[in-house]
Amino acid sequence: MSVIINELPVISLNNICKCYGAGDSKVDALNNISLEIDKGEFLALCGPSGSGKSTLLNILSGIDKPTSGSVLFSNKLLNNLSEEQLSAIRGKHLGFIFQFFNLIPVLNVFDNVYFPLVLNGYIDKNEAKARALHFIDSVGLAAFTRRKPTELSGGQQQRVAIARALAHNPQLVIADEPTGNLDLGTGEAILDLLLKINQEIGTTFIISTHSSQLKARAQRVVEIKDGVLVHDA
Repeated sequence: MSVIINELPVISLNNICKCYGAGDSKVDALNNISLEIDKGEFLALCGPSGSGKSTLLNILSGIDKPTSGSVLFSNKLLNNLSEEQLSAIRGKHLGFIFQFFNLIPVLNVFDNVYFPLVLNGYIDKNEAKARALHFIDSVGLAAFTRRKPTELSGGQQQRVAIARALAHNPQLVIADEPTGNLDLGTGEAILDLLLKINQEIGTTFIISTHSSQLKARAQRVVEIKDGVLVHDA
């Protein structure tokens, strides 16, 4: 008789509320959000500007703490961890992709991927070099390792950012509008790349987006409005 053991969710949010201010100036940024995200999911987080998407991403990643409710990452409660402990979790287990790339302009492509690995201190320099080259190649930029960000197109810069986010083999990648600063065709190519990585490596993605392309192709779409979860399909 075989026994099926289900994996724990990568992230579990339980009754998350986030409030700013007090009294008449109190703002409820998130209101009673509960959500489980499983390993290997490709989830699009949607909603209008000001709906609470960025606040939710910050709480998911331990950058901000909820006013009430619990956040579990790989069954570890984040609420009561110190900033140092949270920073260590982000450095080892999370990858981040931003709308405006956030590359270091004085560093070339290789160094933008390599130095974060070394600074995190989880692997030695030889392994960091091998990983950097591997993931730069995996995003199609093997011929561009010595170029600076200013010598690259917007799509190429975002590919560098994707390689940087993946190089330490994170359990979860959080992307905030990763195609929002790109033209339609380039955004489609970046989406193709993210989906390929998700399918081939099994990396879990949570992507905040206004893109109808991304929303249409995501495995799961979660929508929030005025801090309330209104759709999960």
